Amino acid sequence: MAEVGAAKYKAICTACHLTDKRLIGSALKGVYERRSPEWVMNMILNPDRTIKEDPIAKALLKEYNNAVMLNQNLKYKAQTL
Repeated sequence: MAEVGAAKYKAICTACHLTDKRLIGSALKGVYERRSPEWVMNMILNPDRTIKEDPIAKALLKEYNNAVMLNQNLKYKAQTL
């Protein structure tokens, strides 16, 4: 699962997000210190709705010059071990 997630991150997320440096989007290091895991998951899985409804997402949109996080049509798939 980790390898699949890392490959998705490299293929999709790094176009706008780096770990330690602000790019088009925020730096991701420490994201769980700033946001809850639920908030991050909602932003990843449904950015359109989150940007419409969430005040933090709306503020981030303004902070990042209205660069909208694109919906990558990712799905949450629960894994059992």
